[in-house]
Amino acid sequence: MGGIELTDRGLIVDRVPNRLDELAAGFSETLSRFDIEHVFVAGYVAILAGRSRSTEDIDVFIERCSAEQIDDLVTELEASGYWGPAMPLSEMYDNLANGTNIWVAPDGEMAPHVEVKFPGDEFDEASLRNAIDAHVGDETVPIGPLELQIAYKLSLGGRTDLEDAAHLYTVFGESLSTARLESWVERLDVEDRYERLKSI
Repeated sequence: MGGIELTDRGLIVDRVPNRLDELAAGFSETLSRFDIEHVFVAGYVAILAGRSRSTEDIDVFIERCSAEQIDDLVTELEASGYWGPAMPLSEMYDNLANGTNIWVAPDGEMAPHVEVKFPGDEFDEASLRNAIDAHVGDETVPIGPLELQIAYKLSLGGRTDLEDAAHLYTVFGESLSTARLESWVERLDVEDRYERLKSI
């Protein structure tokens, strides 16, 4: 692959950042200013890893925060030129607290957008706790550990999810921790899909 490498520094992506990367990096920077732990997961990770497929949303988990913290974040986001294309950002805390995602995008744009959510289960929490850095050009964003991303995609089981899992497994096979991957596969109960993945 040449341009993409998993190292002890994290995921190194050797290309010029695109619109998705810039949106992720800008949003990440704002969250970091408020010391809000966050992690990008799902399809965006596969795209970072060189899978060419289109997506309109970038999934991000943020740690559970108080209403005050979220209100401060919203004020900052609006001042920095973001809006909620599906629902006003002022409703961010209520949405997140109720387990509903909220979209954040550059003013006036619908796509791409960041889809923000609080962690919903132990696997979401594990992505947040075990995040690794992805470096794209001069930008750095935290992403979910690849072993968990692969197992989680297998558990979702949709065509795009299985293709994302296969892509990540094929690109990073040598660099992945088999022990960690198999532990997540077991906990998510997707051994049969994992066996098929290994035989690709």
